[in-house]
Amino acid sequence: MGGRRTTRDELTQLEALTKESLTCREIAQKLGRSPAAIRNLRYKKHLVARVEDETKALFQQRDELNNVVKNLQGQKRVLCYELDYLKTEKERLEATIRTDKGLLQETLTQGLMNLKQQRPDLFTLSGPEQIAMLLKVFLK
Repeated sequence: MGGRRTTRDELTQLEALTKESLTCREIAQKLGRSPAAIRNLRYKKHLVARVEDETKALFQQRDELNNVVKNLQGQKRVLCYELDYLKTEKERLEATIRTDKGLLQETLTQGLMNLKQQRPDLFTLSGPEQIAMLLKVFLK
């Protein structure tokens, strides 16, 4: 590096700046050395291989994250289909309940009308007496 020896402090700075992904030119400016000297020193200290390894690791992490995203997107699609199915099923069940409720009301109305014709005395009583008599008739 410019004919002078590299200090431990400079090597530490070189490693740190290399990890920050600075170029040889940027590191050279910060350390007051030539870009060629920085390039040679990085090569001699095997910092270039570390950067390449870190780059490969980052690309591998990126690929793994892309796979995770694809899996999550697939799960999202499945969940959306299931949600649509459940909404449709809910609407169908609500319609069935409305229909059954209507039929039940009609059946109860018809039953009460029949009961009123058969036992008019039940409908002339007061509230509590009427309830007691109706319960006896229905529980038979």
